[in-house]
Amino acid sequence: MKKIYMVLLAAILFNVSSFAQKGKNQLGFGADLSLPTSDFGNYFKTGMGGYVKGMLGVGKAGQVTVTSGYSSFKEAGDWEDYTTTVTIVPLLFGYRHNFNGFFVEPQVGYGIYGVKVTDFQEGFYTESGGAFTWAAGVGYIFNNQVEVSARYQSGGQQGTNFNLFGLRLGYNFSLGGSKSK
Repeated sequence: MKKIYMVLLAAILFNVSSFAQKGKNQLGFGADLSLPTSDFGNYFKTGMGGYVKGMLGVGKAGQVTVTSGYSSFKEAGDWEDYTTTVTIVPLLFGYRHNFNGFFVEPQVGYGIYGVKVTDFQEGFYTESGGAFTWAAGVGYIFNNQVEVSARYQSGGQQGTNFNLFGLRLGYNFSLGGSKSK
């Protein structure tokens, strides 16, 4: 499965870069703080994780984005016999439009949702599956490098939704490309 994602990502990056006009090509990474909402928020605590993002310039103010990451959430209850952890690994494709430092970024893609239940007497049980995932974000970039953003992300499987409000702090490296004026 990971090989399929890597081949797909390479093909998309190659294809988009061949059509890129003047724009900024960047690679970003950073930390996520995710606040679960709705039913997900009733049962799990604030999650933490990280992300990596490729941004390919299209036009003077646009970038096609590919984002992946990892976030982990611990259960909100205090149980003596077991603990439950949920992990989310999204692969999202989007478009970022920049407005003099501010940006908006809708995204769609696929998320892998995992659950691990650790029973302190009998070991652990894991289960995972994937589902359609979407996100919408806004943010600000300081000095063309430091990014502060917020997003709402939703996805789920088998009637269970994993909705969250995320806060990000990241750093973007320039990969060359033409600078827009």
